[in-house]
Amino acid sequence: MYVHDLDCSWIQHPFTVNQFKLTKQSQIHEIKKSRIHEFYIDTEKGIDVGKIAVAKDIAVGDSGGHDVSKLPLLDTIKESKTKPLADELARATKVKREATQAVSNLMENARLGKLIALDHIAPVIENIVFSALGNKDALLGLTRIRKLDKYTFEHAVASSVLLVAFGESLALSEDELIQIGIGGLLMDIGKSRIPPKILTKPGKLTDDEFAIMRKHVLYSEAILKKTPDVSEIVIKVATEHHERFDGTGYPAGKKDKNISLYGQMAAIVDVYDALTVNRVYCPGISPNAALKKLVALGKQFNQELVQQFIHCVGIYPIGSLVALSTGLFAVVIECGDKGLLYPVIRIVFDSTKRQFVTPQDINLSDQRGKEIVKIVGAVEPDKWRIKPADFLEHSKYC
Repeated sequence: MYVHDLDCSWIQHPFTVNQFKLTKQSQIHEIKKSRIHEFYIDTEKGIDVGKIAVAKDIAVGDSGGHDVSKLPLLDTIKESKTKPLADELARATKVKREATQAVSNLMENARLGKLIALDHIAPVIENIVFSALGNKDALLGLTRIRKLDKYTFEHAVASSVLLVAFGESLALSEDELIQIGIGGLLMDIGKSRIPPKILTKPGKLTDDEFAIMRKHVLYSEAILKKTPDVSEIVIKVATEHHERFDGTGYPAGKKDKNISLYGQMAAIVDVYDALTVNRVYCPGISPNAALKKLVALGKQFNQELVQQFIHCVGIYPIGSLVALSTGLFAVVIECGDKGLLYPVIRIVFDSTKRQFVTPQDINLSDQRGKEIVKIVGAVEPDKWRIKPADFLEHSKYC
């Protein structure tokens, strides 16, 4: 049978996705252990109808019309990894560095009124896609390590990386991954026309300043429409990433299915990344807290798509500080193979003794000791004066 909906919250079951084909007896045991008494199946996707076809042609004109719950997802996190994290980190570091430099050059060219050359961007995005397909945890972890004075550039790179990883988890085609990746890099290109004193103001913007800042979306649209060979997907990402599912966004106040799938994805990614980064006027929050915020914002976002984004980055994304059943604190360093609640962690702090400990890595998906360690919740790092990024393997490459 093909499970269409487990009829419960993603935190109540151990599977990485809500939709998957039952192929092993162990899956049935896991469902029983989760005390799920009933769930929905899709009779057209059972084992008797052959391999599930992945829908590759997504309309963007009315953008809207997808039923997000029907988008195919990767069956497990494990299948999305073809390389060990350590093997992918060096390449991912080079990819991030090239992408950040590319955005810097693009912003400067746009400021000078020069046309954007997509042929200069395409190789960068292709490298992001290939790295994400190798092991998305490498690039996702690198986006957690940021410099305060490069927010605009690094936000663009992080948005691109997150969009590609998000799109891959939704089984979008390779061409779509490239296009949304380009969209992520260019969605704030209009900020090149915003006065620097507003763009880098170390405090809250006034109403008049915010009205000027909001115009960056229209500037982005104008720049991109003059760009040769730019795709509709790229334009959708740039023009719709500030629209909101309930109609409260800008610049057009689009609502619900009038916002493209790509625009809805970009809105989620844009807010998530902005929430987790320290800025001059606003300290960032933990990745787990940012995910809770996306859920708490309710109708502003397509919550079904938010749930799928959580499946993509994990309940405890890379760089999260978590409390363990042993009283120790650990940093999430990689997604696990078993499910959202079983990442690879690095123990760094003893909350009882209030002191740092010699780091120790544990794969919660593969524990063989007598005492099974579990995550009992997320911890806000600032309260304990802990900087999770310092304990990521990624930091050695930055």
